[in-house]
Amino acid sequence: MSAPAPARLRLGMALEIKALAAAQRQLAAYLVAGGCAGEVCFRAELVVEEVVMNLIRHARPLGATRAVLCAHCGDGGARLAIEDDGTAFDPLAAPPRPLVGALAGSHEGGFGLHLICRQADMARYTRTDAANRLELDFLARQ
Repeated sequence: MSAPAPARLRLGMALEIKALAAAQRQLAAYLVAGGCAGEVCFRAELVVEEVVMNLIRHARPLGATRAVLCAHCGDGGARLAIEDDGTAFDPLAAPPRPLVGALAGSHEGGFGLHLICRQADMARYTRTDAANRLELDFLARQ
């Protein structure tokens, strides 16, 4: 018999791909043990990868060094929070890139914020104690 999932998950990580991969494995195990629906696990893991990769690509060159991933499961869904020590940046306030032209290959990249907002059922940004905090809810979809 396996041990029950902890009430909350809290993972600190360096802004490195290797650390992201380890955090993804721990998050996946936590979400499954916490009873999250399969599609919630998929969406949450996808969004965490996108957010942290954006931190690695864009915030780390500007001096960010660490992120903290927190998760809590309930009612088949999950609430996640990702904090980083980078300069203030509200990803939810960034202007959306038009999807026209993306399929034609006229430009690449820049669609991660769109993906985050489409996959999360709620997203909220705050800046506290010199940290960016992105909170994301993933509800079980029937």
